[in-house]
Amino acid sequence: MTTNPPLRPFGIVDFVLFLYILVMAGAVRAGYLMLGADNGKNPGLLVVQDPDDKKEIDELADSIKAPTDDKPPFSSKAPLAEKREKTADASPGYPWLLGLLGRAVADEQQRELIVRWSQCGLGALTAGLYFLFARRAFRSMTAGLLTGLLCALYPFWVVNTAAIDDGVLATFLVSLVLFTGARASQTGGPFSSVIYGLALAGTALVRAALLPFAFVGLAWFLLRSRQIAGGWLAALLGFLGFVIGLAPWTVRNVQEFNEPIPIVDSAYLHVWMGNNPYAYGGPVPPEALPDEDRRKLEEDKKQPERYARLSKFVWEDMQSHPAAVAQHRYQSGLAFFFGAPTQAGPPLMSVVEAAPSTDAKAESNNRSALGQSAVAFFWTLVAVMALAFLGWRWSYGWHALSTPAALAMFWIPLPYILSHAELLSGPRLPLDGVLLCYASFAILCLVPGVRRYFLEGPKAPPAGPPR
Repeated sequence: MTTNPPLRPFGIVDFVLFLYILVMAGAVRAGYLMLGADNGKNPGLLVVQDPDDKKEIDELADSIKAPTDDKPPFSSKAPLAEKREKTADASPGYPWLLGLLGRAVADEQQRELIVRWSQCGLGALTAGLYFLFARRAFRSMTAGLLTGLLCALYPFWVVNTAAIDDGVLATFLVSLVLFTGARASQTGGPFSSVIYGLALAGTALVRAALLPFAFVGLAWFLLRSRQIAGGWLAALLGFLGFVIGLAPWTVRNVQEFNEPIPIVDSAYLHVWMGNNPYAYGGPVPPEALPDEDRRKLEEDKKQPERYARLSKFVWEDMQSHPAAVAQHRYQSGLAFFFGAPTQAGPPLMSVVEAAPSTDAKAESNNRSALGQSAVAFFWTLVAVMALAFLGWRWSYGWHALSTPAALAMFWIPLPYILSHAELLSGPRLPLDGVLLCYASFAILCLVPGVRRYFLEGPKAPPAGPPR
């Protein structure tokens, strides 16, 4: 029978390393904003999230900032809608925060500046939370330090700091879920439990595709709390935090649509995008439907029913082309992990056109540097995924202490693989922290002197775990 090695108290060395990771992560992101995004005034040249998604985010945020009779709160011209309407097709968290900021700050450039520098801080906190999670999950300050450093320097996250999109916030919330879930499941602390429930709800509100992960994370915590002294209180607080976090938006949807829609009503829309004759792994616009079918859907004034009727098209296509179902899932999986393929090839990173330059040589050098950056990003991703697979496999002995990460590895990609991913790496960004955590574990398993401790699992050798 194995026993969990005790977690060393959080001492001065841990605190110094935690601050070091925060400072390094913040400095790297601040440096990118200053040098690559004109001090945070623009999104920079490198983009890892689909910029087309920003159009609806801006529309929804504007309806929150300055609602009118023609532009009610949280309204947009949703897919298959004839005109602007109150909607539940998109996750509300990020647009709502942008809209509230818009009420306080009138100048658009100043708002974007605040958002980008705030995301710089959230990115630094994300690296710090992964340090704390890995330290607790693997009972090793070394594992925490290496994980935090990888998160601080991870280029996809650094570049995404300048994007006005939900990637940074969703990634931060997933890291908060992992840390508070690991802590609450081991200590039963009431504060950690309620924060865990709220973080699960916040994750789902920022990205509706993470709702299955949130539900499974809550169910696991309720079961796990049975093994903790006083676990009934931890379970109750975690459940209440989750319900309280989702309740306001669910009530709003009931009032607007007379249906208890937890987050969004567009699940069938996204399933159709990933299961139709035109599917290629990325998003397919509803305009791809035959004109007659599209007009019938647009005539339906009630949004949830409009999208629910798309299930008929999905089912008919699956019956007509059963072999294509597996092919679409394969394409969606590649799209999630590597960026959605197109007719021209599989783009990993898009490059936004730089401002016109009068110096042709400088412009050519700039394009060349951007191309080299895309290659570097690709091989970074390949290395991280290879190491993460090894780390996930080798860390089985630690599964009881690192369960939130194991749940994330399966439940975060699943909704995208069953439907579709985006044109770039946006869907994968919240999972990248888990990949980096397992990658750091794999690296330590390859180091003589400490590999035995990590490979054997949570049974402390006589000398104790490495610091």
